[in-house]
Amino acid sequence: MAFGLVQGIYASALQHHQAGRLPEAESGYRQALSVSPNHYESLHMLGVIAGQTGHHEDALALAEQAIAVRPDVAEAHANRAVALLMLARRDEAAAGFRKAIAMKPSYAPAHIGLANALREMGDLDDAIDTYRDALKLQPDDPEALTNMGIAYQQLEQYDAAVDAFEQAVMLAPSFPMIHHNLGIALHHQGRLDEAGSRFHQAIQIGAGYPQSHAAALLGLHYRHEMSPALIKAAHKEWERVQTANLTTVLPPLANDRDPERRLRIGYVSGDLQTHPVGYFMTKVLAGHDPRRVETFCYATNGHVDAMTHRLKASANHWRDVSEGSPVSLAEQVREDRIDILVDLSGHTDRNRLLTFALRAAPVQASWLGYPGSTGLSAMDYLILDRASAPDSEDALASEAIVRLPNRFCYDPPAAAPAVVARPAGAPVVFGSFNNIAKVRPQVVALWAKVLKAVPGSRLVLKWKSYSQPSVRARLLREFKAEGIEADRIDLRLKSPHTELLAEYGDIDIALDTFPFSGGLTSCEALWMGVPVITLPRDRPVSRQTLGFLQAIGHAELSAANEDDYVRIAADLAADSDRRAALRTRLRPDMAASPLCDGPGFARTLEDAYRQMWRRWCAGEAPAPIAVA
Repeated sequence: MAFGLVQGIYASALQHHQAGRLPEAESGYRQALSVSPNHYESLHMLGVIAGQTGHHEDALALAEQAIAVRPDVAEAHANRAVALLMLARRDEAAAGFRKAIAMKPSYAPAHIGLANALREMGDLDDAIDTYRDALKLQPDDPEALTNMGIAYQQLEQYDAAVDAFEQAVMLAPSFPMIHHNLGIALHHQGRLDEAGSRFHQAIQIGAGYPQSHAAALLGLHYRHEMSPALIKAAHKEWERVQTANLTTVLPPLANDRDPERRLRIGYVSGDLQTHPVGYFMTKVLAGHDPRRVETFCYATNGHVDAMTHRLKASANHWRDVSEGSPVSLAEQVREDRIDILVDLSGHTDRNRLLTFALRAAPVQASWLGYPGSTGLSAMDYLILDRASAPDSEDALASEAIVRLPNRFCYDPPAAAPAVVARPAGAPVVFGSFNNIAKVRPQVVALWAKVLKAVPGSRLVLKWKSYSQPSVRARLLREFKAEGIEADRIDLRLKSPHTELLAEYGDIDIALDTFPFSGGLTSCEALWMGVPVITLPRDRPVSRQTLGFLQAIGHAELSAANEDDYVRIAADLAADSDRRAALRTRLRPDMAASPLCDGPGFARTLEDAYRQMWRRWCAGEAPAPIAVA
């Protein structure tokens, strides 16, 4: 009698569960357990609900109770392993999945779970092999294909990643995450138009899918056909869509309105590691005057490396905020009594712009990690420099523009090799070590003109994606269409940083990309004695290298138009004495310039912060600021 009653209650609860009515399902499972405390199915399904709702400690406890009742059921061990994986207990999770597989080799979810654990542990090759095992059991499993694609992407095997994601999206076309991951892989192949289409599809089917919306905005800065006005409009549309459901209202700000007191500055970033943002932040954090500012770093990425430790040592306070919501970060910022909160990410990965939308701090500014306006009304200031933001362009940003003498502060790597002379009389070698996404067809066409203007010259291109056959083939086809044969193009693969720097010894002249110009890449070329020819355009991101060249006294390498770009390249290629002189002078010119002056840059940035703060204390709206 009791058995029939329990099974009836359980069956009703299961119907609620399958219909997505989780509270009713949970109530039913608990009612079944009140009649039969060791009812395995109810314990098992309560654990599933706990996992679905993010209560992973409860899920683990319930799975262990279920195992105590039925220790011979593979599914129970797999559910326990899932909870362990969600709690970042990866070794235990892997062992649990292996136990489930040993008990039931045909149970595909256990193979997928084991592969996920291996991927999170960094054992990517074994993870891919295990995903393949799962796909032999369930050939049409979009989860296995998607996660296998992510593992390939982590291995920088983008051709294989695209293939896996394309199979997954055919099986599950209504899942925005798969479209997003396919878009990211296509971006790494340099296929920006196709990547943008995938991001927009994810946005449409995922109710504004935030990750894809951010990626789509970043992609606009690479596109030649996009005007600054269209880029601004797209960013304002992002604000309309992504902030529509922000309902939390924070308490009124209680910061002391003393205009001259020591300021509490918060930096928010997902890139406080070995990343261009990390490199450009080292001298700034170390150079801040502790009498003027107290610094807080909010790291939104849990990854930690040597650069993270270096940055952490220079900050007054460090917060790991890789977990949590926009509201929880805003509450932490309020608890820390931050006066000026600085976004270092914009619309790049792991950004926390929704925390800024909540008005976490009295003054909010965006700087360094994104090439333009955020589009966010609650972002008061956008910190650029005079080169990237002429006075006539104030209306193209949602924020008030702060113009520093230079936007970046470069910290040359201590392990950088010495500058080496190029062989006398050797054919001229041009080079670019920029991201493949910046090497658009218009860039290829202009570089082809440069190569034609300098007979016998060659072009060295280096980026991690050149290991991919499809990328190499496409790029060589594009050059061939412009009349440049493959024997004049040298596509080089990723290498350790010191080796990469040493390869500038093979380059006479660096060719900058446009409209997305080089950042750290341009600084590294110049530090290694290689002049960089740049072509500034109509947006801040196109003028990054111009700012570097102006700071070090070599603005003559900036072209007025495409013909001028070719002329500068050809003239420099024909003048070996000038090239040799530049090779000798560029590093000392940089070292003595404002570009490498950490304390000086920090003082200038602090002066900008002080002006922002004084305006807030006086009750004045944000307005453009120019700092000498």
